[in-house]
Amino acid sequence: IVNWRTHLKFPEEAKLSPEAKDLISKLLCNVNQRLGANGASEIKVHPWFNGIQWDQLYQMEAAFIPEVKDELDTQNFEKFDESENNAQSSSKSGPWRKMLSSKDINFVGYTYKNFEIVNDYQVPGMAELKKKKSQTKRPSIKSLFEGDSETTD
Repeated sequence: IVNWRTHLKFPEEAKLSPEAKDLISKLLCNVNQRLGANGASEIKVHPWFNGIQWDQLYQMEAAFIPEVKDELDTQNFEKFDESENNAQSSSKSGPWRKMLSSKDINFVGYTYKNFEIVNDYQVPGMAELKKKKSQTKRPSIKSLFEGDSETTD
């Protein structure tokens, strides 16, 4: 959560126990203060997990075992009215949504990274590594097909 100190509020209607609120707060915080930053044992001893026998977890019977017919069986998932969801999402997302084509879908989740900045950052030993790499000779593609030993930089 961005600005979690400002935005993390627990509504009264949620009816969360103090232990649950504490667990959530300790998971949604700065990484160095986060519950579990020093190992899973921190999480296991949190009061919200009192009564859980961690060493016997794999031997315990699950509270719910779903019946699944095959790998495409979705009967255990909540059902939604697709036409209602499409109408809501298109009205909320605005006109740009209609402009997306199938080629745009290929870039969903793509993140641009500026490697020039990374390359300009001075890392100890990087100059020597770049120099060594530039001195390495590779065989040319032509030599692979013609059999001579010509090399390129």
